Amino acid sequence: MTDHSSDRISANPRDWRPQTMPRGRYQPQVINPIVEPLWSGVRVLAHFRDSGSDEWGTVEVFDEFGDDASGAAPLAVEHLRRSILASEAVIDGVLTEQATVGGEGTSVVVFAQSSPVKRLIIGGPESEIKFDPPKGAQRRGEAAFVAVDLLSIDGQTLFDVPLLERKRILEGVIEQSELVRVSPVVRPPVRQWFSSWRAAGLRGLMLKSTNSRYTPGGETTEWAKVERMPRG
Repeated sequence: MTDHSSDRISANPRDWRPQTMPRGRYQPQVINPIVEPLWSGVRVLAHFRDSGSDEWGTVEVFDEFGDDASGAAPLAVEHLRRSILASEAVIDGVLTEQATVGGEGTSVVVFAQSSPVKRLIIGGPESEIKFDPPKGAQRRGEAAFVAVDLLSIDGQTLFDVPLLERKRILEGVIEQSELVRVSPVVRPPVRQWFSSWRAAGLRGLMLKSTNSRYTPGGETTEWAKVERMPRG
Protein backbone atom coordinates (compact mmCIF):
# COMPACT_ATOMS: atom_id res chain seq x y z
CA MET A 1 0.00 0.00 0.00
CA THR A 2 1.02 3.62 -0.43
CA ASP A 3 2.64 5.56 2.41
CA HIS A 4 0.39 8.59 2.95
CA SER A 5 2.37 10.16 5.80
CA SER A 6 1.76 13.79 4.91
CA ASP A 7 4.05 14.98 7.68
CA ARG A 8 6.97 13.51 5.72
CA ILE A 9 6.20 15.55 2.59
CA SER A 10 8.13 18.78 2.29
CA ALA A 11 6.13 21.97 1.77
CA ASN A 12 8.71 22.94 -0.85
CA PRO A 13 7.86 21.27 -4.19
CA ARG A 14 11.54 21.36 -5.15
CA ASP A 15 12.10 18.64 -2.54
CA TRP A 16 9.53 16.30 -4.11
CA ARG A 17 10.63 13.21 -6.02
CA PRO A 18 8.64 10.83 -8.23
CA GLN A 19 6.66 8.09 -6.52
CA THR A 20 8.07 4.64 -7.23
CA MET A 21 7.38 0.96 -6.58
CA PRO A 22 9.26 -1.23 -4.08
CA ARG A 23 12.51 -2.69 -5.36
CA GLY A 24 12.80 -6.44 -5.80
CA ARG A 25 9.92 -8.82 -5.29
CA TYR A 26 6.71 -7.47 -3.82
CA GLN A 27 3.03 -8.32 -3.91
CA PRO A 28 1.16 -5.77 -6.08
CA GLN A 29 -2.24 -4.63 -4.86
CA VAL A 30 -3.59 -3.20 -8.10
CA ILE A 31 -7.36 -3.05 -7.77
CA ASN A 32 -9.55 -1.86 -10.66
CA PRO A 33 -6.51 -0.94 -12.77
CA ILE A 34 -5.93 1.35 -15.68
CA VAL A 35 -3.10 0.51 -18.06
CA GLU A 36 -0.64 2.81 -19.78
CA PRO A 37 2.56 2.25 -21.78
CA LEU A 38 5.83 1.79 -19.92
CA TRP A 39 7.87 4.71 -21.23
CA SER A 40 11.65 4.47 -21.31
CA GLY A 41 13.58 7.66 -20.74
CA VAL A 42 14.28 10.12 -17.94
CA ARG A 43 11.60 10.22 -15.23
CA VAL A 44 11.12 13.82 -14.10
CA LEU A 45 8.97 16.23 -12.18
CA ALA A 46 8.25 19.39 -14.15
CA HIS A 47 7.64 22.54 -12.08
CA PHE A 48 5.73 25.28 -13.89
CA ARG A 49 5.21 28.78 -12.51
CA ASP A 50 3.42 31.69 -14.12
CA SER A 51 5.67 34.71 -14.37
CA GLY A 52 4.81 38.36 -14.66
CA SER A 53 8.11 38.96 -16.45
CA ASP A 54 7.54 36.30 -19.11
CA GLU A 55 4.47 35.73 -21.25
CA TRP A 56 4.75 31.94 -20.93
CA GLY A 57 6.02 31.47 -17.41
CA THR A 58 8.93 29.23 -16.38
CA VAL A 59 9.51 25.47 -16.21
CA GLU A 60 12.14 23.65 -14.18
CA VAL A 61 12.62 19.92 -14.74
CA PHE A 62 14.23 17.70 -12.09
CA ASP A 63 15.11 14.01 -12.30
CA GLU A 64 14.67 11.39 -9.57
CA PHE A 65 17.83 12.64 -7.85
CA GLY A 66 16.74 16.27 -7.85
CA ASP A 67 19.17 17.27 -10.60
CA ASP A 68 18.30 19.57 -13.49
CA ALA A 69 17.20 17.36 -16.41
CA SER A 70 16.25 20.04 -18.93
CA GLY A 71 19.34 19.26 -21.02
CA ALA A 72 17.90 15.82 -21.88
CA ALA A 73 15.15 17.44 -23.95
CA PRO A 74 15.58 21.23 -24.19
CA LEU A 75 13.12 21.66 -27.07
CA ALA A 76 10.42 19.64 -25.31
CA VAL A 77 10.92 21.65 -22.11
CA GLU A 78 10.53 24.88 -24.08
CA HIS A 79 7.32 23.57 -25.66
CA LEU A 80 6.07 22.47 -22.24
CA ARG A 81 6.61 25.99 -20.91
CA ARG A 82 4.16 27.25 -23.53
CA SER A 83 1.64 24.42 -23.06
CA ILE A 84 0.50 24.58 -19.42
CA LEU A 85 -2.91 26.10 -18.78
CA ALA A 86 -2.49 26.99 -15.12
CA SER A 87 -0.70 29.50 -12.92
CA GLU A 88 1.26 26.72 -11.18
CA ALA A 89 1.62 22.99 -11.69
CA VAL A 90 3.91 20.10 -10.79
CA ILE A 91 3.69 17.30 -13.34
CA ASP A 92 5.15 13.80 -13.21
CA GLY A 93 6.41 12.76 -16.63
CA VAL A 94 9.06 11.15 -18.81
CA LEU A 95 11.47 12.72 -21.28
CA THR A 96 11.50 10.13 -24.05
CA GLU A 97 12.15 9.65 -27.74
CA GLN A 98 9.58 6.85 -27.88
CA ALA A 99 6.74 9.34 -28.32
CA THR A 100 8.11 10.69 -31.59
CA VAL A 101 10.07 7.83 -33.15
CA GLY A 102 8.98 7.20 -36.72
CA GLY A 103 9.97 6.22 -40.20
CA GLU A 104 9.98 8.00 -43.54
CA GLY A 105 9.37 11.30 -41.81
CA THR A 106 6.24 10.08 -40.03
CA SER A 107 5.91 10.26 -36.26
CA VAL A 108 4.14 7.71 -34.15
CA VAL A 109 0.82 9.00 -32.87
CA VAL A 110 0.60 7.84 -29.28
CA PHE A 111 -1.98 10.19 -27.85
CA ALA A 112 -5.72 9.75 -28.03
CA GLN A 113 -7.95 11.05 -30.81
CA SER A 114 -10.26 12.09 -27.96
CA SER A 115 -9.96 12.37 -24.19
CA PRO A 116 -8.48 9.09 -22.83
CA VAL A 117 -10.09 9.50 -19.43
CA LYS A 118 -13.45 10.43 -20.91
CA ARG A 119 -13.28 7.27 -23.00
CA LEU A 120 -12.42 5.26 -19.88
CA ILE A 121 -15.50 6.56 -18.12
CA ILE A 122 -17.92 6.47 -21.05
CA GLY A 123 -16.57 3.81 -23.36
CA GLY A 124 -14.92 1.38 -20.97
CA PRO A 125 -12.80 -1.26 -22.68
CA GLU A 126 -13.97 -0.08 -26.12
CA SER A 127 -11.87 3.04 -25.69
CA GLU A 128 -11.19 4.63 -29.08
CA ILE A 129 -7.52 5.35 -28.59
CA LYS A 130 -5.61 5.20 -31.85
CA PHE A 131 -1.97 4.18 -32.15
CA ASP A 132 -0.40 4.67 -35.57
CA PRO A 133 2.72 2.52 -36.01
CA PRO A 134 5.62 4.01 -37.96
CA LYS A 135 5.87 3.41 -41.69
CA GLY A 136 9.12 1.98 -42.93
CA ALA A 137 12.26 1.70 -40.84
CA GLN A 138 12.12 3.37 -37.45
CA ARG A 139 14.23 6.45 -36.84
CA ARG A 140 15.12 8.27 -33.68
CA GLY A 141 12.80 11.12 -32.88
CA GLU A 142 13.16 14.35 -30.95
CA ALA A 143 12.75 13.77 -27.22
CA ALA A 144 9.27 14.69 -26.02
CA PHE A 145 7.71 15.25 -22.61
CA VAL A 146 5.04 12.64 -21.81
CA ALA A 147 2.93 13.57 -18.77
CA VAL A 148 1.74 10.68 -16.60
CA ASP A 149 0.48 12.31 -13.38
CA LEU A 150 -0.32 15.63 -11.72
CA LEU A 151 0.91 16.45 -8.21
CA SER A 152 -0.34 20.00 -7.78
CA ILE A 153 -2.16 22.75 -9.62
CA ASP A 154 -2.53 26.43 -8.78
CA GLY A 155 -0.98 25.87 -5.37
CA GLN A 156 -3.23 22.95 -4.39
CA THR A 157 -1.65 19.53 -3.86
CA LEU A 158 -3.47 16.50 -5.28
CA PHE A 159 -1.75 13.72 -3.31
CA ASP A 160 -5.00 12.37 -1.83
CA VAL A 161 -7.02 12.75 -5.03
CA PRO A 162 -7.65 9.36 -6.73
CA LEU A 163 -5.47 8.67 -9.77
CA LEU A 164 -8.32 8.67 -12.30
CA GLU A 165 -9.37 12.14 -11.15
CA ARG A 166 -5.76 13.38 -11.29
CA LYS A 167 -5.59 12.09 -14.86
CA ARG A 168 -8.79 13.93 -15.74
CA ILE A 169 -7.46 17.20 -14.34
CA LEU A 170 -4.11 16.65 -16.07
CA GLU A 171 -5.79 16.52 -19.48
CA GLY A 172 -7.20 19.99 -18.94
CA VAL A 173 -3.86 21.40 -17.79
CA ILE A 174 -1.76 20.54 -20.86
CA GLU A 175 -2.26 21.65 -24.43
CA GLN A 176 -0.86 18.67 -26.34
CA SER A 177 1.49 18.93 -29.30
CA GLU A 178 4.16 16.88 -31.04
CA LEU A 179 6.64 17.33 -28.18
CA VAL A 180 4.22 17.56 -25.24
CA ARG A 181 1.91 14.59 -24.67
CA VAL A 182 -0.37 13.10 -22.04
CA SER A 183 0.21 9.35 -21.76
CA PRO A 184 -2.76 7.35 -23.10
CA VAL A 185 -4.58 5.03 -20.72
CA VAL A 186 -6.97 2.13 -21.29
CA ARG A 187 -8.89 -0.29 -19.13
CA PRO A 188 -8.41 -4.06 -19.32
CA PRO A 189 -8.72 -6.05 -21.47
CA VAL A 190 -5.79 -4.46 -23.29
CA ARG A 191 -4.62 -7.33 -25.48
CA GLN A 192 -6.13 -5.56 -28.48
CA TRP A 193 -3.46 -2.83 -28.08
CA PHE A 194 -0.38 -5.05 -27.76
CA SER A 195 0.59 -5.26 -31.44
CA SER A 196 0.11 -1.50 -31.94
CA TRP A 197 2.11 -0.63 -28.84
CA ARG A 198 4.94 -2.96 -29.83
CA ALA A 199 4.97 -1.50 -33.36
CA ALA A 200 5.36 1.94 -31.79
CA GLY A 201 8.48 0.73 -29.97
CA LEU A 202 6.78 0.25 -26.59
CA ARG A 203 7.72 -2.95 -24.81
CA GLY A 204 6.05 -2.88 -21.40
CA LEU A 205 3.02 -1.77 -19.43
CA MET A 206 2.18 0.02 -16.20
CA LEU A 207 -0.87 -1.07 -14.21
CA LYS A 208 -2.18 1.44 -11.68
CA SER A 209 -5.16 1.33 -9.35
CA THR A 210 -7.72 3.95 -10.34
CA ASN A 211 -8.03 5.03 -6.71
CA SER A 212 -4.31 5.10 -5.95
CA ARG A 213 -2.90 8.18 -4.22
CA TYR A 214 0.51 9.81 -4.64
CA THR A 215 3.27 10.25 -2.07
CA PRO A 216 6.27 12.20 -3.46
CA GLY A 217 9.42 10.19 -2.86
CA GLY A 218 7.35 7.30 -1.50
CA GLU A 219 6.68 3.78 -2.73
CA THR A 220 3.36 2.20 -3.65
CA THR A 221 2.23 -1.38 -4.21
CA GLU A 222 -0.85 -0.05 -6.02
CA TRP A 223 1.23 0.24 -9.19
CA ALA A 224 2.84 -2.66 -11.05
CA LYS A 225 5.32 -2.76 -13.92
CA VAL A 226 5.15 -5.36 -16.71
CA GLU A 227 8.56 -5.19 -18.38
CA ARG A 228 7.48 -7.17 -21.43
CA MET A 229 3.90 -7.31 -22.64
CA PRO A 230 2.53 -10.73 -23.68
CA ARG A 231 2.50 -11.77 -27.32
CA GLY A 232 -0.75 -12.22 -29.19
